[in-house]
Amino acid sequence: MRDDFKQEIKETLAKRVAFVCSNPECNMSTIGPNSEQGKSTNIGVAAHITAASKGGKRYDETLSAEQRSSIDNGIWLCQTCSKLIDTDEKKYTIELLKKWRDINEKKAATRLNKQIDQNSAMFADKGDFEKIKENGYYEKEFSGQKVRYYLQGPFLHIEHELRSGIIVYYVIDELGNLVDTKFPFPLHEYSIKIDDGLILNSKKEILDQNYSKETILMKWGKVAIITKDPDGKMVNFHIEKGATIDHINKVILVTAPTFEKK
Repeated sequence: MRDDFKQEIKETLAKRVAFVCSNPECNMSTIGPNSEQGKSTNIGVAAHITAASKGGKRYDETLSAEQRSSIDNGIWLCQTCSKLIDTDEKKYTIELLKKWRDINEKKAATRLNKQIDQNSAMFADKGDFEKIKENGYYEKEFSGQKVRYYLQGPFLHIEHELRSGIIVYYVIDELGNLVDTKFPFPLHEYSIKIDDGLILNSKKEILDQNYSKETILMKWGKVAIITKDPDGKMVNFHIEKGATIDHINKVILVTAPTFEKK
């Protein structure tokens, strides 16, 4: 019998790391817009650090069923890395996996702090942002764009209207993690464009249910990870070192950095 996690624990594990794979060599985002508006696609896994049942990797018979199924025994990973950690339990030890989890949670908290500062600068004076009251509804306008936001429990909900009817939606938790985002159009309608000469190499792999993942390595440390469904439609993407999303033209742009001459 397996001591599986409850759904609430799975969701908490994911949110604590902002739905980012905890393997520091991966850092793949595991959630993104679905091809259907109003839905999101989650390709992450709440993996057990010590096995959920006898015969599994890193099984610890001294633990109780409650301990095996507790959040302390879990780590959030992408599908690929959830399988990777079970290929070599001497390499992927309990101590290493707990270290991965702790580091990724700290990274998520750091990203949140930066994001809160950026969002507050975008649509409000810092003093105004800090005075947001729960269930209060706020609206700001700048350069023809509108930003609406409200606090509900521990979550800050943000609507950014780029143009009439084109709205990007974000949810940020109390730690500053981006826990949900919705694009104004289905994700499969977007294309990813990478500057000429930026790509070094790429590799593709097949995930569960015939989903595919393409990893593109680029100059300047940029990495793009694109996940598609069996029909070849993009369901998720993660780009390290930044990208620009043009929601009006439905294009995700990856460009080389620019340097100022001195």
